[in-house]
Amino acid sequence: MWSWKDSETLELFNLVENFKKKGKSLKEAFFAFAMQSGRKENSVRNYYYKTLKSFSFNKKNSLKINLKYHKVNRAKSFTKEEEREVFSQIGKLMSEGISLRSACLKVANGDVKKMLRYQNKFRNIEKEESCKIVTLPPKKNKLADSEINSLFMGLVRLIKKCAEEQAEEKAFSETESANEALRRATVELSAKQKEIDSLKKNFEMLKNEKLLLKEELNGLRSQTASLLSKKMKGEKLSSLKTFMDKLDKSSKAESDIK
Repeated sequence: MWSWKDSETLELFNLVENFKKKGKSLKEAFFAFAMQSGRKENSVRNYYYKTLKSFSFNKKNSLKINLKYHKVNRAKSFTKEEEREVFSQIGKLMSEGISLRSACLKVANGDVKKMLRYQNKFRNIEKEESCKIVTLPPKKNKLADSEINSLFMGLVRLIKKCAEEQAEEKAFSETESANEALRRATVELSAKQKEIDSLKKNFEMLKNEKLLLKEELNGLRSQTASLLSKKMKGEKLSSLKTFMDKLDKSSKAESDIK
């Protein structure tokens, strides 16, 4: 198993602190650290909560992490009065034709987390109290056509309502998944853009180095040509001098013979 180093732990907690200061969520911080470190997002989250829990038991932590920005918010339990009030408000809105999810969202003032809590609580209370159970009229061996039609339409409405709620839940879930995928894509795109910018910068540096090397090579070629030219001139002068010396010696020899 890939163990965590103290430097990684400090980096993770500092990243979470910076994200919280900017008003960003823990999930975004975990995802960003996972992208940087190459670890899995679930592994990052689990390690963070495990380490934070150990810090809560041991008041002194060796890494000197400021726990001011690392408090886990826990949902408070509903009181009986709150349960009755929430159930009453949601039930009233639903009686006006509003769906359960929309009613919960309205009571939660647009807070999605509260909306989910209210929705779950409403359903639990509804199950406990056995609300809206369809029963057959007692002491009748045979139902009239109007009663059968009434029961049938009631069942149709109940099925339709369940289908609508399921469709809303599915749409909400798909929207959340799409938003999460968009956030991931944005982070990945940002990382790719940084990588592209870095490659462009390196390319420009290599391009400049190539130009300098080309200029240096041209200079060396010019120097080499100059040296070769001087050498050839020197060799020609030396050959000419040798030839003149030979002529002088030949002339002298002829005058001695005469």
